[in-house]
Amino acid sequence: MFPITFQTSAVAVAQIFAMGAMGFYLVKSGIVQESGLRLLSFLSVNVLFPLFIFYQIIAHFDPVHMSFWWQFPLINISLALTGLLISSLVTFRHRGPLKDGFLAVSSLHNGGYIPLLIALSLPLGAWGTQVYTAVILSIIGFDLCLWSLGIWLVTKDESGRMDLTRLINPPLLAMFAAMIIVLTLGGGVIPGEVLKPVKIFGDAALPIAMIVIGGNLSLSGLAKMNWVHVAPAALIKLVVLPMIALIVLSTVRLNPLVSLVAMIQSCMPSSITISIIARHHETKNQDFINRGIFVTHLLSIISIPVFLGLYGKWVH
Repeated sequence: MFPITFQTSAVAVAQIFAMGAMGFYLVKSGIVQESGLRLLSFLSVNVLFPLFIFYQIIAHFDPVHMSFWWQFPLINISLALTGLLISSLVTFRHRGPLKDGFLAVSSLHNGGYIPLLIALSLPLGAWGTQVYTAVILSIIGFDLCLWSLGIWLVTKDESGRMDLTRLINPPLLAMFAAMIIVLTLGGGVIPGEVLKPVKIFGDAALPIAMIVIGGNLSLSGLAKMNWVHVAPAALIKLVVLPMIALIVLSTVRLNPLVSLVAMIQSCMPSSITISIIARHHETKNQDFINRGIFVTHLLSIISIPVFLGLYGKWVH
């Protein structure tokens, strides 16, 4: 498994960097201004991500043919809460906006794009479609954490109070609407003529997000990176969490499909969408978040194949 997963993870991360490089260039060259990044962030949060989430659930969520579907969202919820617990213990005595950025980078992972590429690329045979669908279902838990816990961590003030109005946002509303439709009426109730434009707009979510993130990095500047703060966040995200998952999965025997998806998700770098949230809400911790995303994605080229290789040897 090691050579295949190394190639898969390297290609997936390289694609992300290539898309981010476009945003970096557009801002660095002055073609896109900071006001343009704010507009793209607004479109991502309020239009593109909601449509992406809605389509993925409607198209792939089938509770009838996968009775244990509820276990997949719990994977990402468990990973986010575990990461938050560990990073909270590490930063227990610290205060300020940098701490909140540290918690977000350490606990929220890239639960969609890279896991889907890995699911498509692994030599799983007839099992491949099931793994792909399971990853889609696990994204429900990721979105729930990202657009609630993530919003709170990135935007909360120094008092730590939660602004509940920010938790009522288009991505979460889209997720709940799609879940209700599928559970009550079935995904087939929406005509294909309606879903097609939803899919087209939703497919634009990732490239637009990468332009914003690349632009954010251009404004933040990698030369000013404080490794003392970024390195512990990367260590938690890329080493501690997958090691815990590996130990748990080798001890507790789960459904093989659930186990594989859990291992894949535990290896992921920090969520790219928290950069979009930070830009959208103009928060103080944007620079740290952008640098944390960059470093964890860069190092994940090595960490993902290492831990998936260990999983294939010890658990699978």
